[in-house]
Amino acid sequence: MTNRLDPSTLIKVALWCIPVLFGLGAMYQTMLGSSSDVATVVADLDNHESLDSHPVTGAKLETIVVEQRALRDDVAEQAISIAAICQATGAQCR
Repeated sequence: MTNRLDPSTLIKVALWCIPVLFGLGAMYQTMLGSSSDVATVVADLDNHESLDSHPVTGAKLETIVVEQRALRDDVAEQAISIAAICQATGAQCR
């Protein structure tokens, strides 16, 4: 018995190995690309979390707070005016 492989067996093995090697290479490259993308996203997320708030959002929130304070003052003035009208006319206002 000899340990030699005949040429047809070698061709079959080679043809089987080619797609497997390409598949492994593609999988390895995908994993490398994915890990670098994940590292980029994690770094961006860390930078975003370190901010107190987004600058535009902070300005909008401040504007909303100021507008709500003014609205609250207007509502209080209107409530006083309505109460005075109801008292002066003797109406039963709710």
